[in-house]
Amino acid sequence: MDDCRDRAGTPGDAAPYFKRIGIITKPAADLAIRTAFKKLTSLLDEMGIDWALEQSCDSPISRMQPARFERNQPDRDLIIVLGGDGTLLNAARSLSQWDIPIMGVNLGRLGFLVDIRPSDLKLYLSAILRGRFVEDRRFLLEGTLMRGDTRVMNAIALNDVTFKMRDPARMVEFEMRIDGRLLNHQRSDGVVICTPTGSTAYALSAGGPLIAPDLPAIGIVSICPHTLSYRPIVISDSHVIEIVPKAQSRGGGSVSFDGQINQPLEVGDALVIRRHHHDIRLIHPCGHDYYTLLRTKLCWGEQSG
Repeated sequence: MDDCRDRAGTPGDAAPYFKRIGIITKPAADLAIRTAFKKLTSLLDEMGIDWALEQSCDSPISRMQPARFERNQPDRDLIIVLGGDGTLLNAARSLSQWDIPIMGVNLGRLGFLVDIRPSDLKLYLSAILRGRFVEDRRFLLEGTLMRGDTRVMNAIALNDVTFKMRDPARMVEFEMRIDGRLLNHQRSDGVVICTPTGSTAYALSAGGPLIAPDLPAIGIVSICPHTLSYRPIVISDSHVIEIVPKAQSRGGGSVSFDGQINQPLEVGDALVIRRHHHDIRLIHPCGHDYYTLLRTKLCWGEQSG
């Protein structure tokens, strides 16, 4: 993680470091979205910053007809996401190839990735736009589903790639290999393959370890394994993981990417997971600290009584 430092030239330089801002909002334009959108755009207008709303997002304020930008041609210096972690996950996957920094404003519940509260926008926005911020690089996973020699699908995930049964009442049986070497044969409700970013998401609920975001590692966390000997495994991000459903599985499995992209698997398919070749860049205010975030979000050390 970078130090917080001036990036916009000499001290006191009024020229903005980010001159063209893109805004992405979560789909439901509720009161929280409308209020945050109005506050953000008013602040950007006051600072004379060129901003545009992503083409597929409905304008949170119906009477406003803002300028638009497209994700497949994002001519922006910074993307600001208004929503929850799910909104940022969606944005990160679609924008990863462009190497554009992303800043999150939290309108969701937990907010591990979107860590700026709407009430703090005025406090932090001016400093960030003028180059005073902490930058945090996160890697993604890429999953490829092979059916024989045919590539059925390819997708990326910032949090995790999850393999489960489509029928929630049944266990799945599968074989897992790392770099072609057998790791195990497993009967369980599934497995979560996570990045350090995703170690605080589904993998955490399944009993996985927290992985520091600057650690180049991948977590493998079984979901309710049918043996007490299975434990989460953390491996280098240079390894390639392969999951193959076994013939003994009664019913089909499915793979999901960040819980947002889903694809069914058949017996004999191979799901190949590796580190994606693009990272994303997250922008945080000065003073951002990952361990403070953990203590706050997970309620560590709270006094009782």
